[in-house]
Amino acid sequence: MSVDRNKLDAMLKWYRQEVGKNLMAAIIVNREGLVMAALKGESDTEIEEDVIGGVSALVEPVLTRITEEFSSGAFGTGTFDTEEHRIIFCEAGPEAIFVTVLDSIAMVDPIFPYAYLAAEKIARIFDGRTVSPVIPKLIEDLSIQNIERKVDTLQKIKIESAEYAYKLILGGEGGVGKTSMVHRFVENSFLTDYKSTIGTSIMKKECGFEGLDSKVRFVIWDLAGQAQFKRVRQSYLSNAEAGILVYDVSRKETFDSVDDWHKEIKSVSPMISLILVGNKIDLIEDRVVSTEEGEEIAKRLNLSYIETSAKTGENINDAFKMLALQIIKKYIVTEEV
Repeated sequence: MSVDRNKLDAMLKWYRQEVGKNLMAAIIVNREGLVMAALKGESDTEIEEDVIGGVSALVEPVLTRITEEFSSGAFGTGTFDTEEHRIIFCEAGPEAIFVTVLDSIAMVDPIFPYAYLAAEKIARIFDGRTVSPVIPKLIEDLSIQNIERKVDTLQKIKIESAEYAYKLILGGEGGVGKTSMVHRFVENSFLTDYKSTIGTSIMKKECGFEGLDSKVRFVIWDLAGQAQFKRVRQSYLSNAEAGILVYDVSRKETFDSVDDWHKEIKSVSPMISLILVGNKIDLIEDRVVSTEEGEEIAKRLNLSYIETSAKTGENINDAFKMLALQIIKKYIVTEEV
């Protein structure tokens, strides 16, 4: 099988950057346990052969047990703790398994969404599909700790319920690409004859995850961003459980309005799960808002942040999936196997 190893290596480097200091190693293995790509924590070089051998010896018994316990070959996601390490296993499509090795003191719950997004990307790389290696920044809710440390115990991670349905709103100034993002996500198309949204547009889309039985069904309310619709927006914002706040990286004024949009959304739906998106990154020469500026305001507002292009499709699915994972991770439960 021909696999884009350069993209795998690039994705692992992004993963290491976001997971941080508790990462000991990240390894991609096939179903036979052969290492396809690997990276150790806090280093710019590929993981050495002796480290690969050591980690492989560590995870091999667990991989063997997973194969035995889940004869279908689809075990989803699981964890295994030793005295010195915490290990997360994620199914990455039919061909690969993504293994994250953490320090023994690390908390698994904040890492799980990162590991799952990485596994999704690995599956797409193995399938030859277009995918960005970028791992987005996710907010960490340290109050949610569902995955207990249990030495020498294999735990399967699952979600309590099989289906979740959420009202999702998109906020931001007119012309930032909200409607184009929705159409790219729902229909995988880009509107070249764009017309401004009048009031609101409602669409539906299920967001599924490889290796998990659970699905998230989004009922997407695309809100008009123009000032003349502000008086009626509150009725559309009410009872929203998920939201994407969007600005255009090529228009500074849309970035400057992020605070106002955040306040408006939060005032109506204070418990909403919200992420920040910098859209239109395909307009490279016209860009006026840097990634660092986007990350800074996202950190201040305590929001996960990702950059997208509705025109090319870059990171659009990732944006919706990271929002879905942010919502459902509170329903994570573990089952000993």
